[in-house]
Amino acid sequence: MFVPFREVSLKLQIEKLVQGGDGLARLQDGRVCFVKGALPGETVRVSITENRKDFCRAELVEVLEKSLQRITPNCPLYGVCGGCSMQHISFEAQLEHLKNSVQESFTRIGKTTLKDFPIHHTEAWHYRNRARFFKHSESGNFAFKAKASNGLVPIESCPILSTGLQEFIQDNTHKKIKAKELRVFDNACGKVSYYYKGMSSKEQEKHSNNLVYLHGKTISMDASVFFQSNLSILELFIDRIRHFAASGDYLIDLYSGVGFFSSFLEDSFSKVITVERDPRCLRHAKYNLGPKAISVTDNAEEWLLKNAPIENSFLIVDPPRGGLSPALIQSITKSKLKKMLYVSCNPVSLARDSLLLQQSGLHIHSAESFAFYPQTAHLEMFLYLERD
Repeated sequence: MFVPFREVSLKLQIEKLVQGGDGLARLQDGRVCFVKGALPGETVRVSITENRKDFCRAELVEVLEKSLQRITPNCPLYGVCGGCSMQHISFEAQLEHLKNSVQESFTRIGKTTLKDFPIHHTEAWHYRNRARFFKHSESGNFAFKAKASNGLVPIESCPILSTGLQEFIQDNTHKKIKAKELRVFDNACGKVSYYYKGMSSKEQEKHSNNLVYLHGKTISMDASVFFQSNLSILELFIDRIRHFAASGDYLIDLYSGVGFFSSFLEDSFSKVITVERDPRCLRHAKYNLGPKAISVTDNAEEWLLKNAPIENSFLIVDPPRGGLSPALIQSITKSKLKKMLYVSCNPVSLARDSLLLQQSGLHIHSAESFAFYPQTAHLEMFLYLERD
């Protein structure tokens, strides 16, 4: 029987966690219900928040029978602040859930069974080097977005922020910055940089630009562009990328940002081409890359449609959460490309794209994942694919 929206309270049994961290239960009418904050094996009382023909969503009202994996959150703002979603579950159980959800996504969407793959991780707290802060108009403090709303939650501390970012939000001089939103980056070597919309070029040179030191290299970046948010695991990430990026004639790096991956791989290739549509990244790429590299400011899809990779190219892609477009995948599958590395921040879109790539003869050779964001349901992954 269809559950009417006015029936706000239901008693449910949670079967498992799904991608995103919600608990999954089944209603009497056969539909699934996704419950935020619920854990496998728990009996819970919930309030329906979204009611559709094939599924519904609900908020947790009361835990009637508690899972052994449930713990007390480390932050008093948990459940109010919209940043973390997994503090109610032990870190070991978080890793187990992440692995299970990846395997399920590849089985259901990618039509393939991933062999056992590692989840690399570091400490579960004080890891985050990059953050977006908002100015709370009433208190004058920095704030995060509230859970499931555009409201703001003032913060005085945060257990996932790096030491440098903690000091930044507690420094009264920074609270005087006249900006509603700041992007802030801690390079873990004593410099915290920040950027806000409308910042002059002179201010940006002084306050936004930064340098990151990894594996003997100095990487130029600034707080306005994307850069990974967990520096403590980044060197291991580089090591694993290097392990699979075989040497050759051409390295093609799509969605290349500031040229991060290419800067660590370029010595193994005769020619390097990086493609990134954000012109702000290009000025950093020119600093980060050597003379053999050609940095192109273009849309990755449009560039690849015009420049099909040749047979002896090694391709690395690191697209946004939505994954690769059908046209870009078609360009890859029609080429004679034999080896590629697909880096992804969304295992669901990665599983979807991997199906099309495998159908073209590019098969998954290895898969590895990285828990860049403990206390959340986000996972970074890469697939190494080879053509038969």
